[in-house]
Amino acid sequence: MKYFIGLDAHSSTSTFAVLNEIGECVLRKTVDTSEKNLWHVLESINGERILTLEESTISQWLYLILREKVDRLLVCNPTFVARKPGGKTDFRDAIHLANELRCGHLREVFHDDSHWAQLRTSVSGYLDIVQEIVRFKNRLKSVFRANGLKTDENNFYKNKERCSEFKNDSARFVSENLFHQIEFLENEKIKYLDWFKNNQKKYRPIRNLMTIPGISIVRSNIITAIVCQPERFKNKHQFWGYCMLVRHIQESGGKIYGNKRVHGRRELRDIFIGAANQQ
Repeated sequence: MKYFIGLDAHSSTSTFAVLNEIGECVLRKTVDTSEKNLWHVLESINGERILTLEESTISQWLYLILREKVDRLLVCNPTFVARKPGGKTDFRDAIHLANELRCGHLREVFHDDSHWAQLRTSVSGYLDIVQEIVRFKNRLKSVFRANGLKTDENNFYKNKERCSEFKNDSARFVSENLFHQIEFLENEKIKYLDWFKNNQKKYRPIRNLMTIPGISIVRSNIITAIVCQPERFKNKHQFWGYCMLVRHIQESGGKIYGNKRVHGRRELRDIFIGAANQQ
């Protein structure tokens, strides 16, 4: 018999809800989140085990330790999980996931256990630093603008002497601190470039991508880390959609009501558009 297992996993506790083929809940259990406890629950289920859990910060770890304990493991995209009425509890979330899995309504998120995991970790760290730099730069500009000071000069983020223009001691202190934070993060960002150069030697797809005009060492690392295995896309159109380079037309009753961007990775869209604009 098939059993559809919904797992609502958190760093401290994890809740299982198990449905049979006709939708009856045959097991519910909450355990501390550890490899041994999760294995014990799954091994107690006799039959074909199909497990689902939502994409999260611990989903890759769960995928690696649980994939051998079930017949199929589906990590789903929480964005496309239908909202349920009523209150929210771990058990209700788990049983809702199990039921959506049984009905075939979940959309899978790509996971694998290959050597790509190390590359994805390093690229994720780089993208986090870039995001933090942007956040600090926006904050710095807002401090200047709040005090009526212009920020449209060249090399604004490297000109620490601009802090002397503040008449407010608090604003001067905050701006100096933000300049130091930006400088520190920029130096940390440079360290990733050396790491990416080492990746170039280890991963052939990175070297192949760098032969394309406009694709630098950083861009090739990001593309390879996100895509990993091109064969996971059925065709080029699906890949273009994943890169957010196409839109879906919204049509009903013979009338077009606009278009909608496909859900995908904004990083890939920015890379390909940036590479095209360099030509």
